[in-house]
Amino acid sequence: MMPRAEFYPKCRPSTAILMFLTLLVLVWAAPTAAEAPVLTVDDEQVSVDEVLYLLGAESGAGDQAASLLAGQMTEDEMDAFLMQISRAILFSKGAIIRGLHLDPGVAARIRWARINALAEAYVGSMAPDLDFSEKQMRTYFEQHRDAYVQKERAHVRHILLEDEDSASTVLLRLFSGEDFQAVASSMSKDSATSQKGGDLGWVGRGELPGPLDDAVFSAPLKSASGPVRTGYGLHVFEVVERTRMRQLSFAEALDMVRADMTEEAMASETASLARRFQVQSDPDIIKRNLLRR
Repeated sequence: MMPRAEFYPKCRPSTAILMFLTLLVLVWAAPTAAEAPVLTVDDEQVSVDEVLYLLGAESGAGDQAASLLAGQMTEDEMDAFLMQISRAILFSKGAIIRGLHLDPGVAARIRWARINALAEAYVGSMAPDLDFSEKQMRTYFEQHRDAYVQKERAHVRHILLEDEDSASTVLLRLFSGEDFQAVASSMSKDSATSQKGGDLGWVGRGELPGPLDDAVFSAPLKSASGPVRTGYGLHVFEVVERTRMRQLSFAEALDMVRADMTEEAMASETASLARRFQVQSDPDIIKRNLLRR
């Protein structure tokens, strides 16, 4: 009898190997004396919890639904699933016999899968410390109000040109009453915005190249201005709208406050662990290595 697709998605051989790799790198505990292993392959034993974990991961249903899925599987379906697990284990042992675990690429994948899984589990263990109350977040917001402001912003259109003659031609057409968007579509060298009438959208103070940024935030509204030279060329532009810098409310800043508090907690935990485990880095080694390639 073939397994039912809704309960048990069939595994390809490569999937089976990856399934066991996940089992290996997460360092699952062996079954306790009170619980007989579901599957034994040589010296490898697989517990009920491990089977449920793999079922949840393979089906995409997650840990919560794994028990339900297992209860709905027929005996043939469960036998087939256990066969996939045993195949993964057998292939992994075959890989070791052939020395494939010594291949740098394979070894790196195993190592970093284990590191990432443990790091993720560690972050998960920090969840209670990252569950900030509204009072805590309001206090943090009040202590860091200066960080939660909306910068001065402008809605800008521009026409990018290569030389002064082109800029003069564009300005003449605009001052003669031609539509800015139509001129931008036909004249701008900025392929990313020319077909949108030169629209750059809303930009914050400091986001544009220096000379253009200064000009945009001092130019009159709804009037052709420029040209201004930057490293990209000459810009003729129009400021459609502009808003002043303003203080964000707590409600507006809530997601940023939560993210900043989380980052501070993570940075503090990182520093604490770094005092226990020495950290050294030398980026120059990467540069020297790349030069030799």
